[in-house]
Amino acid sequence: MENLVEKIKQFMVNEARSGSMDFGCVTPMYVYRMWGGSVALAEIEEALTIIRKQ
Repeated sequence: MENLVEKIKQFMVNEARSGSMDFGCVTPMYVYRMWGGSVALAEIEEALTIIRKQ
């Protein structure tokens, strides 16, 4: 899970830098679709919950 949390954090930073989205707008479904469904939606939801608590 730690690896996924770090991967999502980096994804969020990259999205913010590109101007596509700011941190508050990144949803689990957005990450899931952008990654082509390669990571389970439930795992993304859990990782985003961890990130938002930090």
